[in-house]
Amino acid sequence: MPYYILSVVIGLIVGGFGVYILNIRKQKAKASKTISDAHKEAKNILDRAQSTVNDLKKEIHEARNDLKEEKQNIISQEKKLEEKQQKIDEKYDELEKKRNTLLTQQENNAKEKEKLGTVREELQNKLEEVAGLSKEEAKTELLKTIESQYEHDIVSLIEKKQKEYKNRQEDMAREILITSIQQYAGEVTAETTQSIVQLESDDLKGKLIGKEGRNIIAFEKETGVSLIIDDTPDTVFISSFDLFRRYIAKKSLEDLIADKRIQPARIEEIVSKNKEDAEKLIYDLGRKTVDDLGIVNIPDEILPLVGKSRFRTSYGQNLLLHSKEVAYISKAIAKLLGADETLAFRGGFLHDIGKAMDHDIEGTHPEIGGRIGRKYGLDEKTINIIESHHDDVPMTCIEAKIVQISDAISAVRPGARRMNAEDYIKRIREMENIAMSVAGIEKAYALSAGREVRVFVDADTVSDLDAHKKAQEIAAQIEANCSYPGEVKVNLLRETRVIEYAK
Repeated sequence: MPYYILSVVIGLIVGGFGVYILNIRKQKAKASKTISDAHKEAKNILDRAQSTVNDLKKEIHEARNDLKEEKQNIISQEKKLEEKQQKIDEKYDELEKKRNTLLTQQENNAKEKEKLGTVREELQNKLEEVAGLSKEEAKTELLKTIESQYEHDIVSLIEKKQKEYKNRQEDMAREILITSIQQYAGEVTAETTQSIVQLESDDLKGKLIGKEGRNIIAFEKETGVSLIIDDTPDTVFISSFDLFRRYIAKKSLEDLIADKRIQPARIEEIVSKNKEDAEKLIYDLGRKTVDDLGIVNIPDEILPLVGKSRFRTSYGQNLLLHSKEVAYISKAIAKLLGADETLAFRGGFLHDIGKAMDHDIEGTHPEIGGRIGRKYGLDEKTINIIESHHDDVPMTCIEAKIVQISDAISAVRPGARRMNAEDYIKRIREMENIAMSVAGIEKAYALSAGREVRVFVDADTVSDLDAHKKAQEIAAQIEANCSYPGEVKVNLLRETRVIEYAK
């Protein structure tokens, strides 16, 4: 029994020692593997570190090369700048030398000029002492001698130069006007003083007249027109020189006919409504007109006047159409002359804006237009165009003259206007009287509807040179004292008759 127990104990001891030895070996193997892995990881880290170092060395080398090249470029640029600076300094020195030379020459020239002036003054004084005449007296005497000796040659030369100058002027003016007029083909409308209203039947005429004429009296009172009812079938006429009144009257009459209730109260109601509608119409018409024309910076307060010009006439010519025509012609002429096209166009369109109010306030239409322009903030050049297109005030810009010329073109073309016979006769007589008031004139006739004044002088008392002076004097007086469209030709005739008798 004791041997058995001892064997067991010894077995346990031997087994335990064996297990211990195996554990030690396993731990050694594990430790060896851990150390091997650590060595491998360390090597990898060292390899990566070496690669990073190599990359950094390469980048440092490349950076050094770039810095070296940049330094060389900077040195090269500094060298070029130094060379340029040197050239600039040399050029500056050269210019300074030239400047000093020029200043010296200028001083010398001034001294020489002063010396020449002194010498000239001394010579002139000596010449006056010898001749016994002053400079102005000698000049006057010389001109008189030349005029008396070479009168014919002087007249011929003056005529030749005047003819050449006039031909050049006419050619240039003709080209400008033809070109500008061709660019605008406007309507030709001569307004009448009557409007026609068609009736369904003549029975309506009695209703329009009313009992004891009450309806027609009320209508004429409210509208300010004359309602003409005669034997013309199915037709009545509205007569008035005011187109705006005629428009309101015609619209009101048409509304009354359609309404069929023709009585004084209804007449007053319809006319009042149409007056309100007409006020809105003239504003809308003014706005549409300036928008269609492309004119900017027109104050809203002026738009009703633009619309109202549709219902105004000047010698039978519709004012709105005339204003458009002047605007387009002015713009075309301004373009050819290199002037301000926008200013000429705006000024041409607004030049007669005073006529839209000249029935209501006192003053000439250029004066009224100028007041309107200042009141509503138009620019000064446009105001000057308005005020000066009939020479009431001096012109301050070329566009004002362009508008004046365009206004004359629009006015004088055939069919544009109808002038009053009395005004025409008065203008003709005034031109003839002006010509006859000049000394030496025997006869004077205004021809070609006042476009030419033909004058006859006494050849015994008026020389060729005097004839030119008298023609210019007559033209100047007509220009200063007469109002006319376009230009007036003064044609002076000097006839020499030599009579001898054979005995």
